[in-house]
Amino acid sequence: MADRLARISSAPCTVPMFEGRHGLIEPMLPALMRGVIFISVLAAPFVAALLAG
Repeated sequence: MADRLARISSAPCTVPMFEGRHGLIEPMLPALMRGVIFISVLAAPFVAALLAG
């Protein structure tokens, strides 16, 4: 039992992944920007065809 407690207490402490609101939003921003760029690149030929008539 003491050995088990020693192993648990010597385990590295886990750092919280997200701290506050900024920790949750900041990793999403690059993914959102890539998504917006990807969709706009895909939509560009269709928009150009619609504008050309």
